[in-house]
Amino acid sequence: MKLFLIALLLVLLQSTPVRAQPDLIQEHAPYGVPACDTDNFKIRTAYLLCFNDVHRIPSWTMYHVKPDYRNTPERKSRFSSFRSDPDLANEASDDEYVGLFESHGYARGHFMPYGVLGGDRDRDGIYAHLEGESDPDDEQTVFEGNYMSNIAPQHHSGFNGSPGLWWHLERWVQDDMVQNRGEEAHIIAGAVMGQGEIEVVGQNSNISVPPMFYKIVSFDATNDKPQRVLAFLFPHQQVKHGRIQDFLTSVNIIENLTGLDFFQDIGIDEYEDSWRTWERWFADIDSTHTR
Repeated sequence: MKLFLIALLLVLLQSTPVRAQPDLIQEHAPYGVPACDTDNFKIRTAYLLCFNDVHRIPSWTMYHVKPDYRNTPERKSRFSSFRSDPDLANEASDDEYVGLFESHGYARGHFMPYGVLGGDRDRDGIYAHLEGESDPDDEQTVFEGNYMSNIAPQHHSGFNGSPGLWWHLERWVQDDMVQNRGEEAHIIAGAVMGQGEIEVVGQNSNISVPPMFYKIVSFDATNDKPQRVLAFLFPHQQVKHGRIQDFLTSVNIIENLTGLDFFQDIGIDEYEDSWRTWERWFADIDSTHTR
């Protein structure tokens, strides 16, 4: 099955101009790629995407974070626009989100966050910049992160924006751990749809709103630290309550909820509650995002 999946991924026709697809799969999914329908699996320079064409949102994204990727251009002008995904037919359009903030409080929520779409990905010494000399390949990497296929409705004031849990976790990883401490991480971000009735929004009431979201954050081993895996399972809060570490669980719980296998190419204890990992390696790190 594993060999079949790898072969399937490598024959996908969509390609990025900078780096070969096998290299990008290895960078963003070094521990294996979860199951995804072939037509809805897309390889981007900064992330891998599994799109759910029934709910019209991502099922999951996988991406690598390191300090250089924090060099993202300011989110203005051409870098602020949401874009149609040229490789998918059933994504929601930007227009379908118009009015959702005013009526429901929902924002366009990135699965692959904007803040780590930067970096000199093609290693030519030039970055994407809002003004002056700018690398068109690295610009395209940022544009791909703003594809509507990377977006789901997320409650802004209680979840996606400050002081929501999704926002705090992104800031803790990107700012405290990667930028300030030089850590690297591999992240899986996804939605849990469940078996019950799902809220739908949009002009045609066909964009699903996930009741839960998850992030599995695997910090790479360093000279003095082993690989450290944290599994977060968040209710889609309208009013923020609790700290990010209050929503830690085991990888196995998220796998049971989603039916996916996240670490098929490496042996980790998927049954261990990652609160123990937090207590050992992260509890003493002072941060405004964990209070």
